[in-house]
Amino acid sequence: MDPLTVLLVVLLSALSAILYIFIGILPGTDETATMAPILLTLLLMGVDPLLALVWFAASIAAFKMADSIPVALAGIPGGVMAVPQVPDALTAKDAGLADTILRKGIASSVVGQFVALATTLTISYYLMPLGDWLRATDEVLPNVKVARWFWILLIGLLVLALTSRNKGLALISIPAFALGVQGLRAVYGRSVYISFFLGITIGPMMFELLSMLHTELKKTYERKGLKEIKLAKIGKIPLNPLKILTREEVAQSTLWSAVTSILATVMSPVGLTILIGDLLRESKKDKVRGSVLAYTVRDAVKNATYIGGTVIPLLVIGQPTGPMAAGPAMPFFQKLENLGMSARDYLVTHYDYLTISLSLIGASLIAFLIAYPILVKYSRKITVAVFRRVPAEALYGLFIAIVIMLSYYDARIAGVFGTLIISIVSGALWKLGVSLGVLFMTLVAAPTLVAILMGLPI
Repeated sequence: MDPLTVLLVVLLSALSAILYIFIGILPGTDETATMAPILLTLLLMGVDPLLALVWFAASIAAFKMADSIPVALAGIPGGVMAVPQVPDALTAKDAGLADTILRKGIASSVVGQFVALATTLTISYYLMPLGDWLRATDEVLPNVKVARWFWILLIGLLVLALTSRNKGLALISIPAFALGVQGLRAVYGRSVYISFFLGITIGPMMFELLSMLHTELKKTYERKGLKEIKLAKIGKIPLNPLKILTREEVAQSTLWSAVTSILATVMSPVGLTILIGDLLRESKKDKVRGSVLAYTVRDAVKNATYIGGTVIPLLVIGQPTGPMAAGPAMPFFQKLENLGMSARDYLVTHYDYLTISLSLIGASLIAFLIAYPILVKYSRKITVAVFRRVPAEALYGLFIAIVIMLSYYDARIAGVFGTLIISIVSGALWKLGVSLGVLFMTLVAAPTLVAILMGLPI
């Protein structure tokens, strides 16, 4: 890389880390809603995909480290991925170990991200020759050709549907949602993707906002004064992550980060985080020890699944085969008019494997060098400032505005209302227990699914 590119890598990594420290601490922020629109905006602005990838890697490092801080201090998750940590955090907090799980969570995030990078970059290097084979197509029905990677996507989609809270509805929603998406595309007369993707992203948010217009539903959302939040006090946290974690915690974090980074190619990061944490907690007879171990390893798994779910689809398959690639990382796979190809295709044709790998590692390293000391030293003060001074509503309003603008760009006023339909349906399905990952992956699979449905001899 030339000196200017190196400088830009450093600057973008630092800016992304600082931004996502604050976003991560905001209560209830959704990773897709806060990562994908900014990533997509950067790409549409003409930012080099390599620099966009650097931004994205740094955002994962900072976001996944920061979103568990309000959990440890107040039992309130920052991002959605931190929700599985709440029960363990409350158990540890009741035992007077809030500062213990805070520092262990921050430290294990570092372990998780770098283990996942080492694992997935190594695997991707040896699997890249399979990329052309996976992208080849086979005729499965008369006049219906299906890319081989589609079957990986379909397996991941079915697994994700079966791990949703409402399994039956999740399975039924796959063909129904695919038909709805393709129907709107037929009305538009073009294969719109970006606005539909963002419509799913803001679905839960839009559903709750529109519920305020309904007299009966509004009552369930009415506030009863300001919520009182008590933050646990914390002590000094050492700067060396490996001095914070026990040998068992390092070993378990390393093992499960490597395993889940691969599984995240087709499986849900939330599901994997819940599964691994629950297994480790139940492995201990002592409830508190089990909760501390589960909380710690979950933090590593969060980072690992986000890295693995991005890197393998990006470098090997070239298509979004899992919830992570079909969610926060989806802008990399969307064809961009300013490039004449997807950001993913631009990356693999304009940069060698070593450059991409070093950029990912460098961005993560810079993000941790900035975020780790800040969060270690000022985590309590930052949490108090964010809770008191940054309205989550302002952030949500910004993302909704971005979605409306891009929807209009896609299909003018029809695009805005089409996205509204997608967001309402997505929000309702999410409310009823269908994982948004199912909808993201159905959006990717929709053309092939509908072609197969229309081609069946029944």
